[in-house]
Amino acid sequence: MSTKPVSRSPEYIGLAKMARFFGFLSARFGAVAHRLNFMRYQMEFGQLDDDIYLVTFPKSGTTMMQVILYQLCSNGTGSMEFTHIYDVSPWISNDALRGRPPRVLPPPRIIKSHDPYGRFEKRTKGRFIYVYRDGMDVLVSLYHQNKNYNKPDLAFDDFFARFVSQKRDGWFHHVKEWFANRHGFPILWLRYEDLVADKRNEIDKIVDFLGIDVTNKAIEKALEYSSFEYMKAHETKFGVQPPDFSDRVFDQFIRNGKTGEGEDTLSPEQKRAFAAKQRRILGRLNERFGLNREDGTLKSLSGATEQQEFIVDPAHND
Repeated sequence: MSTKPVSRSPEYIGLAKMARFFGFLSARFGAVAHRLNFMRYQMEFGQLDDDIYLVTFPKSGTTMMQVILYQLCSNGTGSMEFTHIYDVSPWISNDALRGRPPRVLPPPRIIKSHDPYGRFEKRTKGRFIYVYRDGMDVLVSLYHQNKNYNKPDLAFDDFFARFVSQKRDGWFHHVKEWFANRHGFPILWLRYEDLVADKRNEIDKIVDFLGIDVTNKAIEKALEYSSFEYMKAHETKFGVQPPDFSDRVFDQFIRNGKTGEGEDTLSPEQKRAFAAKQRRILGRLNERFGLNREDGTLKSLSGATEQQEFIVDPAHND
């Protein structure tokens, strides 16, 4: 009987290579199958001129904005008795992945998306609202969600390393491509920090961008139902509720709604590494979109007038 360690045997090495190869094939073709299935779903779902795409990188205020848009677009008549926010503002790529049929919704349809810019064809109909958030805060929030939902023993340093090493699918390239807007989509860019600081002012920008008439009552409902207090108290309407595993936490989808957590959590070395990559990938877009830092804090945008300059004429569809 051979005393050669199993881990170094030719048989073991051969099996390991085969496992990696077929694992690669499974991941690659699984992604292709999902993409094709989503394209089929999109054909069924269709496109309308008044569709509203709410696009974000995860953990950037998506759900809060879904509620705001739902109340504004229904002029305050939208019932909050739905089972889940996806009933009135679907995440269509998730529906396609889970094999759910397209939802039939009254216009304007509020469509959630985390997709990168390149997933949208140049002639996509509708308008876009892109909500973005300080990347270090996104990192911390996403870490907690992954730790609570998927991996209870997830170490922050390991998650940080993966986050900053991501390439095309990561936060840096996601915001860069949506800021660049090479197709000229009609986009309103909103910053999460400004929503938290002065939500009423940001709502005024939304109303103006969409060209809708809303009552003060509708705005009041949008403010009330999108508040942290309301959403936390009704978390099952907004968060994902996976199966019951005793070692995982499922009631922290709406966690705290605060800003600046990245500054308090990252080490000085991590902050420098994050800032260096952000400068390298985003360049002057940091300044234009208020993501640059002064003395450790985000620099505020100058207000609605400057923000309005970022809106592209919707005539791109003609």
